[in-house]
Amino acid sequence: MRFVDWYPYYSEILSELSIDAKRDIQSSLILSGLISNRVPNPDCFKKLSRKKVLVVGAGPSIQEPSVQKFVRDHSHFVVMAADGSAEMCIQMGVVPDFVVTDLDGNMDSLVSADKLGSMLVIHSHGDNMDRILKFVTRFKSPVGTTQAFPLQNVYNFGGFTDGDRCVFLADEFKAAEIWLVGMDFTSPVGYFSKKFTNNLPMKRKKLSIAKRLVEVLAKKSESVMLTVSPPKFNSVISWIDNYKL
Repeated sequence: MRFVDWYPYYSEILSELSIDAKRDIQSSLILSGLISNRVPNPDCFKKLSRKKVLVVGAGPSIQEPSVQKFVRDHSHFVVMAADGSAEMCIQMGVVPDFVVTDLDGNMDSLVSADKLGSMLVIHSHGDNMDRILKFVTRFKSPVGTTQAFPLQNVYNFGGFTDGDRCVFLADEFKAAEIWLVGMDFTSPVGYFSKKFTNNLPMKRKKLSIAKRLVEVLAKKSESVMLTVSPPKFNSVISWIDNYKL
């Protein structure tokens, strides 16, 4: 998604959540400086092109045995884990191809994923400058992203939370199909997300925004989008009953 197309959504989010855009920009500049000499070519994302991509969110449904079995059975897809869900994937022996994170998940799991070969896509925003400064250098070759103006080595593919940024990234690189699992945007906050969340009302507001963005993207995307979570999206995203797969 071009920044000129993303900006109206970003501007609306800034107003809705009273976000300071200057802090977002400051955070992205810090991230850019820390990865300037080791950022990989974004061609690494071509692995997504024309493939079936499994986006694993950190919603409560990923604790269900049937959903975890679905993830294990579909680990031959290109797997993208949204932050906290990387912990569950690794516990099940599934190494995500990509982990999209703003570094507020389980740091040991993020470091483990990096060592096992996952590509870390680290997001900068106004509330995580301290974590960027503290943790980014622990990873081998992360890719940087921002929700503000993109920089030479910090990209903006669209999206706001870890989960919907996975979807925007898969769409940007022309995935054939994008399968959503654990993306329970209107459910209670899940274990793998909640244990690192101090402000649950704000978290729910952010999840509501993320759901709205995914639905908007689904209407425009050339990728087929399907969800294995309960059917809480609009009709442009088909629900697949995981119990029957």
